[in-house]
Amino acid sequence: MNKLGIVIQREYLTRVKKKSFIILTILMPFLFVGLVAGIVFLSSISSDNAKVIVVVDETGEYFSVLKNTDQYLFVAAEKGFEDFRKNSDESVYATLVISGDLLENPDAITLYSQKQVVSSAETTITSALNEYLSEKKLDSYNIPNLKNIINESKVKVKMKSIKWDDSGKETQTSAEFAAAIGMVFTFLIYIFIFVYGAMVMQGVMEEKTNRIVEVIVSSVKPFDLMMGKLIGIGLVGLTQFGIWLLVILGPVFLGTLFMPDTTILQGLKPLLGDINLMEICFYFIVFFIGGYLMYASIFAAIGAMVNSQEDTQQYMMPIMIVIIFALYAGIFSVQNPDGPLAFWASMFPLTSPIVMMVRLPFDVSWWEKLLSIALLITTVILFVKLTAKIYRTGILMYGKKPTYAEIIKWLKY
Repeated sequence: MNKLGIVIQREYLTRVKKKSFIILTILMPFLFVGLVAGIVFLSSISSDNAKVIVVVDETGEYFSVLKNTDQYLFVAAEKGFEDFRKNSDESVYATLVISGDLLENPDAITLYSQKQVVSSAETTITSALNEYLSEKKLDSYNIPNLKNIINESKVKVKMKSIKWDDSGKETQTSAEFAAAIGMVFTFLIYIFIFVYGAMVMQGVMEEKTNRIVEVIVSSVKPFDLMMGKLIGIGLVGLTQFGIWLLVILGPVFLGTLFMPDTTILQGLKPLLGDINLMEICFYFIVFFIGGYLMYASIFAAIGAMVNSQEDTQQYMMPIMIVIIFALYAGIFSVQNPDGPLAFWASMFPLTSPIVMMVRLPFDVSWWEKLLSIALLITTVILFVKLTAKIYRTGILMYGKKPTYAEIIKWLKY
């Protein structure tokens, strides 16, 4: 085995054999599902103590409209608003002042509080009053059965989305499900690039700080050492993703073979439509490898330049801004996957690994996929060559942080 292969094997096996890797790989899908379920459950739990809202209704008409809920308790004021303001009561969450006829003057209502009120309080009040005022307005027209006529005239359209291919074959689709798949793979590739790229930087810094690298480079070229780290740690990420994919899609595949008529699988068919999950997984691997090698090479160069964790902040900030921009570009591209933001961000190599994953479930043209991959590969080769020069020089330098002028000199060596 050549020296590059030995470094790859060492980086891969030392991380895969760790108990933390095994435990996280097994538990992460369950932790993710549990986290989402926990957030949904906790958000549905309301506080045991209802917030008191004092109502100063100068018209005497609207207080009875406001009904108590689990969150809010409406209490009629026994004194004027100015008295409340002078003698504030900590048990009172807010004071609602209605100073006139809301049909004639919709602005004659104000909610006062010492703390910023939450949107649910405003929604509870306005929805109750809007419903009452709408009915009152309808009654003022003196048209028999007007409410029933309006209620019967309300129609809800249930629309299906159908795609057809060149042969004319029709397939039912779901825009929401396609967006969900795109976002899941976008977050996965964002997390993988960030986590494993940072792992490369940490590994380089540890070897440099412990002076182990001085021994290693005596028998291995710096370029081979850097590439061995990049490939070895990247394979760790692909291994983890492959295990998760097997855990998630394995039961679905077995169910399709042995129980094709089950309710769950039948329900998934119209959601999936003609979305090719295997093709998306293939492109995920391609863009993960490209994005990972590009960013991990930068992280390796940063790890080689600095001597401590604190020194990384200066160089990490521009990279973090680009990665976060790519994530938000992907999020906003869900609603317009063929728009200019989605298109150019999926072509620009620094953002394409993340943004393209959002677009893939929405039938991206083959030439766009190939162009994005070609630009990414070209950028990866360029970045690896440039960062290898920084890595080669910086890995054996100790003391102060290099200036940008010094880094440029390293690139010219």
